[in-house]
Amino acid sequence: MSLIAEGKNSDLLVFLFAAAFTIYYLWTAIQGRPQPLRRLPQFDAISDGIDRAVEEGKPVYVTPGGYAYLSGMYASMTIAGMEVTRHVARLAVRKGATPHFPVSVQPEAQPLVDGIYREACVEEGKPEAYRRENVQYFGNTEGNYSTGITGWIARDGASCYIVVGAFGGGIDTMPVEWASEWGGVTIGGTARWSHQGTITMLTDYPLHLDDIFALGAICTQDPVVMSSLTAGDIIKFLMMAIVFVGAILAAAGQPVLSWLKV
Repeated sequence: MSLIAEGKNSDLLVFLFAAAFTIYYLWTAIQGRPQPLRRLPQFDAISDGIDRAVEEGKPVYVTPGGYAYLSGMYASMTIAGMEVTRHVARLAVRKGATPHFPVSVQPEAQPLVDGIYREACVEEGKPEAYRRENVQYFGNTEGNYSTGITGWIARDGASCYIVVGAFGGGIDTMPVEWASEWGGVTIGGTARWSHQGTITMLTDYPLHLDDIFALGAICTQDPVVMSSLTAGDIIKFLMMAIVFVGAILAAAGQPVLSWLKV
């Protein structure tokens, strides 16, 4: 009621449309009719990178990013990165590759990554494949994290380096560059808009913005997440249409801004 009382009916209308689409697609997922997502080439590149690791006898690295917070604004990115980490761990154990898990500067992420690795080994029927030394925490500073990973790569080599989650600046770019220098295939992405140019330049298979959530959903095949992403895309198209039509009407001399203030 406060939206109406403040004279923001346009905000209320957009909210109702968004809520309707979200509820509808979540309902279809619960009913067993999830919305399929297009297959991302980055998803296939993960499997190819692991195959390459097996052939070369070098490890595959996977991390949910240097800022793998489990709360706050980066939490959703971290969750998507953990889903990708789980998928990579399963494939690596299944195919006989050596997975390496560099843990972010957030120490609370270490037991979660370690648990994912342990579960993957058990689920694939290879509990003996678990190696505690494959999960490394290099400290709670960006410098220790970056130099620790680059040193790991220099010692063991790299066939594939995968970073999906919350990162930016130099905290994850240096390890990606180093893995690329050593001949590794690089796959990476973050939803942080200010670092899209960075991942485009540094990775062989970049993931932009919401692509990381789509990749996480494809890895888990979670129908609720897949359907919620579909609803989110439709809402974005709706907002784009409003902006486009509003721009045309404004150019035609119509008082569009006054309509939006109703």
